Amino acid sequence: MVSGTHLTRYWAATIIVVCVLYWSLHRSSISVLSSHLPKPNNNKPSPANVDKSLPLSRPRVEMDEAEESQHLAEALESTFVPIQQYPSRFPRIVWQTANEHGREKYASKAETWKKVQGFEYNFLNDDQANDFVHENFASRPAIIKFWDGLGVPVLKADFLRYLLMLAAGGVYSDIDTSMLVHPDRWIPIDLGANTVNAIIGIEYDDHTYPMFVRPIGLCQWTLMSKPGHPIFELAVQRVISNLEYIARRKRVELPQLTLDKMEVLEATGPGMITDVVMHVLNEQGQNVTWDTFHDQKEPKLYGDVLILPINGFAGSQKHSHAGDPAYGEKYVQHHFGRSWYNPDNAGTDADKAAAAAEEQKKKEKEKEEQERKEKEKQKEMEKEKQKEKEKTA
Repeated sequence: MVSGTHLTRYWAATIIVVCVLYWSLHRSSISVLSSHLPKPNNNKPSPANVDKSLPLSRPRVEMDEAEESQHLAEALESTFVPIQQYPSRFPRIVWQTANEHGREKYASKAETWKKVQGFEYNFLNDDQANDFVHENFASRPAIIKFWDGLGVPVLKADFLRYLLMLAAGGVYSDIDTSMLVHPDRWIPIDLGANTVNAIIGIEYDDHTYPMFVRPIGLCQWTLMSKPGHPIFELAVQRVISNLEYIARRKRVELPQLTLDKMEVLEATGPGMITDVVMHVLNEQGQNVTWDTFHDQKEPKLYGDVLILPINGFAGSQKHSHAGDPAYGEKYVQHHFGRSWYNPDNAGTDADKAAAAAEEQKKKEKEKEEQERKEKEKQKEMEKEKQKEKEKTA
């Protein structure tokens, strides 16, 4: 007969074994389940965690883990076309946008784009631009929310061009540009349109010019792309993160955000697009550096991106060998209306003061010129009087 003590020990041992087996099976099931789930990213997006192999326009805005997860889930929803699905030809569309003043002022320049043979011309006013964004990015609420929250026109104009290239592709060119060479001729014959998926021009390659924000600068007043190129996917993401960062740094909501001139260049303009293009090319294994594009004299294909020399889109400048025939053919003429620097666009007191100072200088020069002409006229009249006196003497 089994004693009570032995029976108690037997049941205790049995219970322990069952508990161990249950816990072991439970942990195993959790392990199997977790292996099929994405691993959480516990790294806070701080400057220390940013890839420093290339300069960034701005570090990402700090968020708590839940907010970051939601933000990235929305911002990274893919609408771009995989490389193997790119169309063989670029979309035959020209995109332009401006306010009514800009549209009237540069109507003759826009005519050069309207007459591009075989291309559809699309001009978007504010309402049409808003409709385009809402229709083409309906599945990406983060983009629509961000777009609706932007209050400064220049920021919307920069953001819109990247959205146009991402969703529709074709040619985008600022309203103060003229087309000199048909876009079909921008790609060298030996390459063919099926090997090129985006075209970007060099804007700056001159260390003596003080206003540019990178050693080599790429142009964003004229762009050409097939829809869905990763350059413009990343540009859209970078604009969002840059402006969110600046808004948090300035402790304002996005609709109240205003930027000075250099912040625009960095956050949404040529500084940002230069960083993005170099990042994408390096992702494609091109190993590009600033020196890669220095003194480039002809169109060159890097991965699937055609980089044009300075004359391609920026041949009307006064630096970087612009206008020198050795640096390629001029495809586009930029007339540098600088409507983006209008204080109503930039929105800061500093920009308003700078614009007012420039306007005052302009008025002073006009006054000086008028006074000079009046003095010359007076001298001519005195000479005529002197001649009359000599005749009558």
